[in-house]
Parts: sequence; C-alpha cells; structure tokens
Amino acid sequence: MATKEHSLYKLVTKEQAEAFAWSFEGPNTEALLYPFVFPPIQPHEVRIQQTYFGLCYTDCHLVNQDWFPINYPSVPGHEILGHVVMKGDQVTQFQIGDLVGAGFIRDSCGNCKLCIQGNDQLCGQKGDEHFIPLPKFGGFATHVQFPAKWAFPIPNTIPQHLAPPLLCAGITVFAPLKRYFNPNKEVAIIGIGGLGHLAIKFSAAMGMRTSAISTSPDKEQEAKSYGAIDFIVSKNPEQMAKALGRFDIILSCAHASTVEEFIDQTKLLKNGGDFIMVGIPALTKVELQLPFYSLVCRQISFVGSLVGSRQENYEMIEFANKHKIYPTCEEYEFENFKTAYDKLLNGRPKYRCVVKVGNAPQTLKQ
Repeated sequence: MATKEHSLYKLVTKEQAEAFAWSFEGPNTEALLYPFVFPPIQPHEVRIQQTYFGLCYTDCHLVNQDWFPINYPSVPGHEILGHVVMKGDQVTQFQIGDLVGAGFIRDSCGNCKLCIQGNDQLCGQKGDEHFIPLPKFGGFATHVQFPAKWAFPIPNTIPQHLAPPLLCAGITVFAPLKRYFNPNKEVAIIGIGGLGHLAIKFSAAMGMRTSAISTSPDKEQEAKSYGAIDFIVSKNPEQMAKALGRFDIILSCAHASTVEEFIDQTKLLKNGGDFIMVGIPALTKVELQLPFYSLVCRQISFVGSLVGSRQENYEMIEFANKHKIYPTCEEYEFENFKTAYDKLLNGRPKYRCVVKVGNAPQTLKQ
C-alpha cells in the first residue's frame, strides 16, 4: 500500500476508495496500490471507469526521471480505455456509458495560434495540465478523470483489449506518416517493436512502399506479414550498403545507441529526404549528434513528432477500424500490474502490454 499522499488525490482506505491506482514513490521503486478519492469533477471533465489500459515505455522514462525531475507519488499511464461514468455539466459530446479512449495529451487551450492551426497537441498554454501523466494521475488506475475534449469515441468493432495502444503508439506513428504521405514515396521503419510493428501496418495500408529495418534477422517474416515489402538487417553491412540513398522517409521507432549507428541510418535517405523521430531515449544514456554536413549538402530534414492532434486522433481511429490495424499485445490482470511493468522495463514484451481492469474496483474493496 502507498505511504505518500498526492496533493489532489486523497489517499484513503480500500473501503473508502472511489478508485485504485498503481503509484510510484520514487525513481526505480516498486509500484504500490493507491486507494484514493477524486477531487470534484469540473464542468468540462469526464470520469472514466477503465476496462483496459496500456503501458508505454514513456511511463518508465517518466517514473525514473530519465528526462526531467517529477514529483511523487506519481501515477503515469496514457493509454486509456473505458466507459464514461460521470461527466461535468458542460460535457455534451458524451453520454454515461459511452466507450471512449484517451492518450498522452490531457488538455489544450483551443485559442492559441497552434490550436487554431490544428496543432493542438503542441499547445503550450496549459503548462503542467498539457500531458495526462503529470502532475495529475494518469491511466495506471481503475478510473481516470480528465477534460472531455481529449477523449475519443471508440467503435465497438475495435477489440477492447487491443484498443489502448492505438491511443499512444498508434497515433504516434500514424500522424507523421499521414503528414508526409505520398503514394510514390519509399518509407523505411526502423525498429520492429511496440511502435514499429504498427508503423509498418499503417504505412502499408496507406499505400506507401514500406521496408523494415531491424537488428533482429528473425523478424523478417513477421515484418513482411505486416506489409513490409523488404527487410534490412541493420547489422549487415552489405544490406545497409545496398540501401544507401534509397528512402524518401525514415520513421525511427527505435533510437540508435551510438552516433555511428545514427549516421549510418541517415545515409539510407535520398537527398532531400526526411528523417522522422518519434521516440526519445533516456537523455542520461544516449547522446546523438546531427550530421550537419549531410543536413546541408544533401538537404535532408530531421523532424520530431509528438503524438497527434485531436483531428489526427479521430482520423487514426477511423483508419485503424476500417483497415483492422491492431497492435500485438500481452494481457495482464490489474492485480498483476507489477509483472506487466517489470516486463516492459526489463524484458521484451510482444509488443505492447495491456492490463485488464475487470472487476478490480469491486474486488479490491473486499
């Protein structure tokens, strides 16, 4: 049981709890069960009783302060799926019982230049309220409460146990592929993991010629079953040399571990190509350098992409539903959350971990 109390979510006994979360009280610590009551629901908010939630390595980075300091106790988690059980007076787009999902973005102002342009995922006006996992409680819980504008209706034709990763991994790869889409482009996906396996599926379904790049030769048939037309082993010098200057787009779903590896990846771009990064390594462990000569003389672009806008989320859900694009997941019970988290942190899940909440809100009180 948790010992530290959050400033907004009061720590109570199991019998008094409105919800239960898995919280962390410091970096590299074990998750603890946190029974709590919510602050009063705001007029623009919804409360969701989750059916499933997903785990993402971003949560591990946050808990362990790989990017910046955070306050504890911390309840991360940003792959949310469940039914609306309470809503504020101003919420009109949802009814009690609706199935909705949510991802990394918690709120946006709707009035700044970025929001008006349709880049509301980049809104800087909300400060700490911008991201779901911080500083309020995120999705590692039986229930979550957040602004309704960043909740999205989920069709009942999408299997619930496969839906949560779409709200993070799915939108993370869909959005940049859609922005740079051209049916005549050749695309390479680096990394056949939690992000990469979905990226191959989305890119191929869009109609782009898609290749997979991996350190693991044994993933070739799997990558091709997702839609890749070619497979390149990054540790094979002959295969890498053959692919020099081949691709219009490289979507990096698994960061390089050395500067040399990163430079080798950029050499696979055509002149004028785009190198898109969607993952952030632990800043304390990996330091990469831009190849400035290539940047200028080959006129290549290095692009970062943060999940997606609200509009892109709607489009991603519709596209995934139409083409039946789902993640490959390992499923765990709520009570076995720590096993799932350890698998994500120290193992190699295939390819995402999801947790079934089930009857946990009731059984944990017994």
